[in-house]
Amino acid sequence: MRAFRPDPRGWTSALEAWEREYLAGLFKQIADLLAFDTPAAGNDAGALTGFAAHGSGVGDSAPRHAGPRAGESPRDGDVLAALDFDPEPADAVEAGTPRSVPASLAPLLDVLLPDASEDPDVAVEIASLTRGRLRADKRSRLEDVVCELLEPTGPDGTVLVRAGQEGRWLGALNDARLVLAERLQIDTPEAAEQVHAAAWGEAPAEEGETARWNLAMALSYDMLSWWQESLVAVLLNGDGAA
Repeated sequence: MRAFRPDPRGWTSALEAWEREYLAGLFKQIADLLAFDTPAAGNDAGALTGFAAHGSGVGDSAPRHAGPRAGESPRDGDVLAALDFDPEPADAVEAGTPRSVPASLAPLLDVLLPDASEDPDVAVEIASLTRGRLRADKRSRLEDVVCELLEPTGPDGTVLVRAGQEGRWLGALNDARLVLAERLQIDTPEAAEQVHAAAWGEAPAEEGETARWNLAMALSYDMLSWWQESLVAVLLNGDGAA
């Protein structure tokens, strides 16, 4: 993964094929999460296995990616396989008709669609007017990012953020970081530093599935944070499309 740089059409970033594939799955997972609505009993999470905490029962028996992706090291493949996602079910909910989210994933939806007021009655009233629109907008921008990751339109296969679309990209990146931060329980700068240290620290001699899951979450958060910061930096420098 390379930092964003100016391009006549906007800003570009060079990614390995496996990085693009992995991030596309991550963003698709979050877009699928936004198809759900209120918490429900049980753990019928459908395609949402990657964000379920290990041991929660959600997706514990889900199939993983078969071996490393092209250009991916065997260790990275083993670690990131802990977050591989199943494809969306054939009977996936249509836009505008959200299902109930499994209770174990409800906190993730809460960070994506927070209440607009601390007053429960006011929050419900506002939500009835804005929640559907916010949900649709967030899903749309996440899906736009997925499309660009899977079929990059920049020169030499680089990922292109077109001028005028940078706000949508930053929003999608931030939503992904919010979801990962919630799962990693990042609520202070110190907690964020601990996650960064875990992502790049020495691997334990023996790694269980839970350790791989935690490491994959930490690596994903660190990767997305750096990528988002590189886009912000090039935007602040004032370089890029006129």
